[in-house]
Order: sequence, then structure tokens, then C-alpha cells
Amino acid sequence: MEDKLYDCIIVGGGLAGLSLSILLAQKKYSVLLIEKKSYPYHKVCGEYISMESWDFLERMGIPLRDMHLPKLSQFEMTGVRGERIQEELKLGGFGVSRYTLDKSLADKATELGVRLLEQTTCSKYEQVDSVFIIHTNKGIFKSKILCASFGRHAFGNFNKAKKERTNWVGVKYHIETDFPFNKIALHTFKNGYCGISKIEDDKYCLCYLVKASLLKQYHNNIDLLQTEELYKNTYLKTIFEQATFLYKQPLTISNITFDPKLPIHDHVFYLGDSAGSIAPLTGNGMSNAMRSAWILSQELDLYYKGIMSIPQLEKNYLKKWNRNFQFRIAKGRWIQHFFCNPTLTPFFIKIMNQSQWLRKMIIKQTHGESF
Repeated sequence: MEDKLYDCIIVGGGLAGLSLSILLAQKKYSVLLIEKKSYPYHKVCGEYISMESWDFLERMGIPLRDMHLPKLSQFEMTGVRGERIQEELKLGGFGVSRYTLDKSLADKATELGVRLLEQTTCSKYEQVDSVFIIHTNKGIFKSKILCASFGRHAFGNFNKAKKERTNWVGVKYHIETDFPFNKIALHTFKNGYCGISKIEDDKYCLCYLVKASLLKQYHNNIDLLQTEELYKNTYLKTIFEQATFLYKQPLTISNITFDPKLPIHDHVFYLGDSAGSIAPLTGNGMSNAMRSAWILSQELDLYYKGIMSIPQLEKNYLKKWNRNFQFRIAKGRWIQHFFCNPTLTPFFIKIMNQSQWLRKMIIKQTHGESF
């Protein structure tokens, strides 16, 4: 066991974990960040970030203004019967690949003194006399605070989500195509939806979620699923047929769920998707992950300074997490149900098309205030 006692150990180096590590390192706290892969690498992700996160990323030292990223200000949604909604995004967003963004954050964390352990897996944790003991394949480490930001799937004795029945599969491509540089589009199909928007270097992210049960009907053959189901939406068919695909094979992830989770369990602090996943259709999981890190970092700072006890820290984080995310996640699950139901989707799109107020209200709910 290593002798050093870290102020904080973070398990999982996605957006939430990386952001929290940087925020704590900026305040000179000692941080160990455990990541199972090596940067840079691609992730299944829509790669759209609300402008609410722009200033936050720049405050962490990510030079977004120098990265020539596309700004996205127009929204489009379509259905398999030709239904179409178009609306302006008042706040808007920008596109950047996780390959680029995560690597930039990891480099910044290392620059600030975060100890980053890549290709490291965590098997379990225990708490002894208010100290967390974390077991990994590269040794055993100690910390005052333990944070979990490993994404949707818990392991070891970390808190598991309450299981529900619906599993999803995510499929992502990077493509080159002729598509408006300032638009993000969501194209629905039976039991799923596909997003497209521009990222850096004149590339586009094409990413879709589909219920695992539908993919299973096509014997888990992604190409067959696309031609038989996604192509029923003529907008999607045109994109797939005209695009130049930059991956030999799509990037996929299975067993995606939006099951209820907990932001605190057994004195461990959860953030990002580990605390609760928002349906991508209703947007901004990337911003939510970073916002959760920002909220937790403020509370941890007060604890480390001796201003706040552990019970008060837990109470405050739970209260602020619920206030920022609980309703948005629940509402996202409800909206996703309407847009992924073959019977309800055409009706819901029609209603939205007839009501600009409804369109703007739903879009506003998916974009938070700057932080």
C-alpha cells in the first residue's frame, strides 16, 4: 500500500472525473485519477456541448477559442413519415470530439499536478477509520474522499443502478458529408434516434441509440438494422448513402440504461453518468457531467478548508445535485418515451410543429444556464 494520503481519489477519467481533478488541482489539493484506458481514445457520444459550458472549459485552461470549433445554432428533428421540425437554438452549442476534448483535459490535469493512472482498473474500495482504501491492478491507494465518475456501469462494490427493463445500444461514426455546419439534427426511427452535427476538422459526428431488442431482431447485424429501419427515414437514408465514413467499423456500446442512480452512497460521491444519465435526445449529458464536477468541487473546497463536516458536505451535494439534475433526468426519460414510440412519435412531432412555444420550451429545458 502506498503511504501517501490523497485529498481525493477519482475513479473514472471521463468529462466529470477530469473536470473535477482539474478544479481541485487548481486549488492545490492532491488528486489521484484512475482511468481504465489510455488517452486519447474515441467514445460513443453525440459530441454536442451546450454553450453553457464554454466559459467553464476556458476557466479550466482549455483554449476553445483557438480550436476553431463549429458553433451550432439551428435544430432539426424528423420522423419516418417525413415529419420535420426546425427551430433556432437560442443558447446553442458547439461540436468537439471526445477524442480531442478528453485528451486536452487529461493534459491539463497532468500539467496541474494530478496523478493520472491510465490503463488502471479498480476492483473495490473499503473505508477504514474515515480513510478510503482503493484496490487497483497497479496497487492500493488511500484517500480522504472517494469520487466515482466511471460512467453508466458500476463495478466492484460501487453503487449499482436500480435495474429497469429497457437496454439500448449506441453506435457512432465520424463522417465527411455535405451538411449545414451550424445545425444539429435528430432523426427518429422505430425504437431509436440518430443525431448528426459538425465537430472539428470538417468532420461530423453521426451517432444513434437503438433499443437492444430491435437490434436483436436483426441478429445484432448493424448494417442490416440501418438499411431496414434507419433508411425508412429518408433524411437518414440520404446521410448514410452520401457520407464518406472515416471508421472501418462503427464504435459501439451495449447495455446502455437510464436507470435511477444515487449521487451519494456509502460516503462515496458520484458524478456525471455515475450519478444519473440523461437521455441524449433531451440533451447535454456532456454539460451535465461538467456541471456536476463544478458543484462537487465547490463543496469539497469548503470541506478541505475545515468549514464543512462530512455530513454537511453530503447533505449539500445531494441537495444541489437534485436541484440541478433530478427533474431534468426524469423529464428526459419521459420525452424519450414519446420520441421512441413508433405510434406516438408522429403525433408528438406534429404537435411540436404546430406550437413554437412548445418547441422553444423543450429546447430551453435541455440547455442550462452558464456556470
